[in-house]
Amino acid sequence: MCPLLTNGVFTLPITSFVMMITFILLSLTSVVHCQRTIRATNTSYSYFEDTQVEKFNHLTINDFTGQVYVGAVNKIYQLKPNLEVETWAEMGPKDDSPDCSVTRNCPHISKRPTDYWNKALIIDYPQSRLISCGSLFQGVCSIHRLDNVSIVTDTPTEAVVANNATASTVAFIAPGPPKLSRMHVLYVGVSYTGNGGYRSEVPAVSSRSLDNNNMFSTATIGVTTGTRLLINSLARERYPIQYVYGFSSKGFSYFLTVQKKSTENAKPFISKLVRICQKDINYYSYTEVPLVCRSQEGTDYNLAQAAFVGRPGSELAVSLGITAQDDVLFVTFAKSQDDQDIYNKPSKNSALCVYALSAIHRKFTQNIQHCFNGNGEQGLDFVTVRQPCVLTVSLPFLIYVIFLMFSLVTLLPLFFSFITCFIPHYLVVIYSLQAERWGDGNEMPAFLSRGNLRLSMKDDAD
Repeated sequence: MCPLLTNGVFTLPITSFVMMITFILLSLTSVVHCQRTIRATNTSYSYFEDTQVEKFNHLTINDFTGQVYVGAVNKIYQLKPNLEVETWAEMGPKDDSPDCSVTRNCPHISKRPTDYWNKALIIDYPQSRLISCGSLFQGVCSIHRLDNVSIVTDTPTEAVVANNATASTVAFIAPGPPKLSRMHVLYVGVSYTGNGGYRSEVPAVSSRSLDNNNMFSTATIGVTTGTRLLINSLARERYPIQYVYGFSSKGFSYFLTVQKKSTENAKPFISKLVRICQKDINYYSYTEVPLVCRSQEGTDYNLAQAAFVGRPGSELAVSLGITAQDDVLFVTFAKSQDDQDIYNKPSKNSALCVYALSAIHRKFTQNIQHCFNGNGEQGLDFVTVRQPCVLTVSLPFLIYVIFLMFSLVTLLPLFFSFITCFIPHYLVVIYSLQAERWGDGNEMPAFLSRGNLRLSMKDDAD
């Protein structure tokens, strides 16, 4: 018989199930496989639990069948839309050591039973397969049948995700550089763990091949460049980057991160949005913009906790100056526990901020334009040395000016796309992106972790 609901057990009304689980990262305590429906008033609740599993890490839903896939500690579940278990895959524990390479050819290394922590769970729709990445064996990924996850079709020996229980990983599928055998690649953002001697080989951000003959290797790679970004050896330990969310929009891939304001000690943590042009084979277009969520009283909610890209309601769309068909980024933030924000530890006070993707795109474009005008700095101090932006008079800009004079505005985005994707800049942001105002009173709702609804003022986008 199914046990009663307890703290940490996942229960949601069927009507709101899909919205909630795709917006908030599941972090559930253990709870015997069980599916049960409870009727309270006129609402039906279904839930799934497994008392033998320590934690549920990730969840994704098949857009076509409604099947639910759950990545957990040592297991991957496949559920029916009503949360009834169809099948599951045992992923751990397995004998492992962080001192053993991804090839697992280390006969002289002592190993011990180690738990599998699911770090990424993605549906590859064109190939009808499920990609599951976990902390074992330097963070490898496995390929599962979408109709039966207990069948593993491939486990390439590529270190892709974080190799411990706590470090963050974000992964999603989106278009990649041209002339690849497959149009889409796997974008991955990984926190540096320092767990073993092989982590320096794992990029912080990368585009991974989804071709069956080159699975999960870096999509394009040269002697010193490629679709990857490595943190330099001096900054890895003292400049932690937490990856919160990732998404694709209009030719660019984005990562929402939490990181220090600079690599210097005792600097505050802030939230940043990272952008990469999907056509860029060298990651020269890697650019960061701080994401600001500030209350009317001047309180900065500096730590991004979860995010989701979706469509606004009609009222919100009007307030943001967009249509109900345009995408917006919803982000929940928390305030650091300390007043100086030098610790990445969230307090109980949190807020929800909303950003129109069109405003995000404009802010990145504005910063790149200012750098080419000689304002600000380029170079990320955790990758390379910062240098002042230099006034650039180049052929693309001359063409830009000529076409501007003749008002051929329809061609301008093509030329600026070339500038933003293929001219090296590794831009350090000049202007931050702040939440849009919402409503006549310039207010937007923010949910506090204690369960209250609060209205808080948001600053102008610029």
